[in-house]
Formats: sequence, C-alpha cells, structure tokens
Amino acid sequence: PPSKRPTMASGRQPPQMPTGGRMGERPMESPPGAEGGPPPMLIDSLKAAQGACSRIPPESSALACTFADYFGLCVLAPTLPFYLEEIGVTDLELWMGIILSAQFAAIVISNPAWGIMADRYGAKLALLLTMLGDTVFFGVTAAATTPPSLVVVRFLAGLFSPLVPALALIFKVVPAERTNKALGTYSLAICAGYVLGSAIVGALYDRFGFAGVQTTAAFVAVLAAAFTLLSPSVEAPRAAGVPVKVSGVGAALQTPAFLVFAATQFYTGFAMNLGFSVLPIALRAEFGWNVTQVGFAFLALAGALAFQFIYAVPTLMSKLGIERLIALALLVVLLPSALLASPPVREYSGVLFSALVLFHVSFMTAAQLPAIARGRFIGMRHTQNGTGAVTGAGRTFFALGQAVAPAVSLVAYSRLGPAAPWIMHILVVLATIAVHVLAGVWPMELRTHPPISSPATATVAVLAVEGAPASLPATNSSV
Repeated sequence: PPSKRPTMASGRQPPQMPTGGRMGERPMESPPGAEGGPPPMLIDSLKAAQGACSRIPPESSALACTFADYFGLCVLAPTLPFYLEEIGVTDLELWMGIILSAQFAAIVISNPAWGIMADRYGAKLALLLTMLGDTVFFGVTAAATTPPSLVVVRFLAGLFSPLVPALALIFKVVPAERTNKALGTYSLAICAGYVLGSAIVGALYDRFGFAGVQTTAAFVAVLAAAFTLLSPSVEAPRAAGVPVKVSGVGAALQTPAFLVFAATQFYTGFAMNLGFSVLPIALRAEFGWNVTQVGFAFLALAGALAFQFIYAVPTLMSKLGIERLIALALLVVLLPSALLASPPVREYSGVLFSALVLFHVSFMTAAQLPAIARGRFIGMRHTQNGTGAVTGAGRTFFALGQAVAPAVSLVAYSRLGPAAPWIMHILVVLATIAVHVLAGVWPMELRTHPPISSPATATVAVLAVEGAPASLPATNSSV
C-alpha cells in the first residue's frame, strides 16, 4: 500500500522500479502460460468444447456413459472363452461363469450407493466417478493374464457401473409422459454399445488380441468421461457440500408395486446374461465357430435389439401400458426357451441357435423397459427426491439376476447338458409370473392399467394396486 512505502526527505515517494527490468525500462512481457496457468489456446479450446456440449440434450451424457459401459461388456463377453483357452484354462465354462458373475455381484453391492449419491449429491458427479472407475479397470483388464486376476479386476469394474446414475439423470430432465421414449433412447445407447463392441471384436481381435480390444474399451470410457465433464449440469444449484433432502424411500421399498418391480428386474437381468453367457460357449463348443463369427453373431443380435428399443417397445408401452406389455413378454418368451431346450431344434445349425437366442433376448427386453419405468413412477409417488434410490434398489435386483445367471447357467450347461439353462429359464419366468399374481398386481392391473400417454396416466401407471388416486398429488414436489 502507498502508506507503507518509504518516503524521500521531501515527503514524496521514490520512483518505483518497473517489473522485469532497470529503472526507466518497459516491463518485460511474460509469454502466454508463463504464470503457471494453462495456455490461452487450451482454455479457448475447452470453452469451445463446453459450448458445443451445452447445445446437446442434457441427457446425452447419461447415454454416452451407458454406451461406454456396455461397449466394455460386449468386448469382454464374446472374447472371454477364447482368451481363457489361449492362456491355458481347461474348465472354460466354470471360469467364464465366475468372472462374469464377479462383475455383476459387485454391481449388486454398488447400485444402491450410486442411486443414493445421485439423489443427494447429483447424478453428474456420480456419473463422472463411475466412468473414471470404468476407465481404470477396463484398462487393467487388458493386462490381466490369469483367471483369478480377471475375477478381481472385473469385480472392481463392477463397482463402478454408471447405469443407475445415468437413469437418475434421465429421470431428472425427461417429463413423465416421455418416459417410454426416453427409455427407448437409453436402451438404444445400450444397443449401440453392443453393436460397436461386437464390430470391434470381429474386426480387431485376430490382429490385436484380447489386450487390444480391452484397451479400446478403456479409451471409449475416457471419451465418455470427458463428454460428461464438459456437459452442463442439469440439477438445481445448492450450497456446496450440502446434500439434497431425500425422504420416503423406505416406505416405497415396502409397497407391492416395488415387490413386482424387483421380481421383474431380477428376471430380466437373469434372462439377459443367460443368453449372453451361453451363446458364445455354445457356438464354440457345439458348432465350432471362431471368435470372429461369434462377434458378428453378437452384432446381429444387437441390430435386432435396435429395432426393439427404437420403435417396438416404446410403441407397445404407449399403447398397452406397463403391465400388459410385461405379461405379453413373459408369456411369449417361453416359446424360444422351449425350442432351445429341444435337442433336434437347438442342434440343427448355429444360425438357428443364434436366431432363437435373439428371439429370447428380444422378448426379455420387452419386459425390461416397462420394468424400469415402474421404478420411476414408484419414486415419484412415494418419495421426495428419492427416485434415484428407488431405481438403484430395483437395479440391484437386476444386477443380482445378472450375477446369478452366468455361473448357474454355465455350470448347468457343462454338468447337466446344453438344454439345462433353458429349462432353468422357464422356471424363472413361471416364478416371476407367480409373484405378480400373489402380490395382487395381476389380473387386476391387466384389466385396468392405462397406457403411458400423458403425465397423469404415466404417474399412476403402476399404482392402481395400492389404491392411488388417478391424479397427480399436488404436494409432491418431484412431480
């Protein structure tokens, strides 16, 4: 400060030395970035990227992370039996089941925590943390060279599944009446991950091997994390470090609607991973297909699912409603399972076998999307700011089905015969139908359930069983 400067005898302050030179010289100009900050060009590039991201729909970051996660899964599942054989493993079915089940067991553990974190501290932060974990452990997978190390690495990767934060973010920005279309887009991101992951396997595995395709998955995760970081926040601002108040979650988890939500989520997770686990093993063992052929079988499967996700399931959910579509899917999916359990049909050709598995997975997804919609509406009706926690709890049952399916189905395949997994699937379908009937949802909901075509009908879509009024509750701030 001037008052602290020394003064001359006359009382005037002495001339000040310019910065960077002798008295009388012009100050030396520092080059850009010399003060320790980033170069201006880098700052401008980051601002331009953030500006471009801000013009993209706010749920896009959730879709990008979902795509990256399923891309990583799809470059693992079809290549795993071939890689295990390359490193000298003889009991392929057992180790493949253990490795995949370990990943989904970790998802069972972590899903509730990510749902709570998304509600309390923001879905974007939860998404960023999960994608950082995916990046690290997808990359470490490339360096794993023994079955036990693969079990550990994939378990750690499962702890960072971004799917619950992704759904929480989507539910924050998409109106209730657009739930069916939003879930169709979300599932399309899943399908795109399968398509490109399968294409990478078919195109690159022979040249770059297991490590090459896993490194590609880590790179895709990095891109998704960067996109999420640059995307604008979609949540209301709050004081730093202060969590959002969440209430009513415990009551929501005790409702009959949540019971059938959990049962359907478990079934869809079980059915999905049963198909994806048995398909590469059976094509290799029964029909002699190589890794490229298996990769393109997954590609065809993903292409068919794209039609389901983009058009068929959202349209049927709008016209039939949640319960009728789930009932239709559970009944129709029994047909491909019965055919796959029949040796003359299953053993006819690898192409027919793949087509039947495609049929099986297609009708499983017809139950999956309306089951996810259930979670949103339960959270809206019973909680304050708790939709993420309810979704996370439901997805825990989905992950539990995913965790059980690989180990159980592949052990059954190797010990009891190729028909055993499909007989097991039929029993799980029948058990899921029984839960709906015992909970009182069916047949009543099949008669009265409205389609999802407006905010009002969307909000009460799964609540008639609890006597909820056919209108939006005026005091529910989340609506």
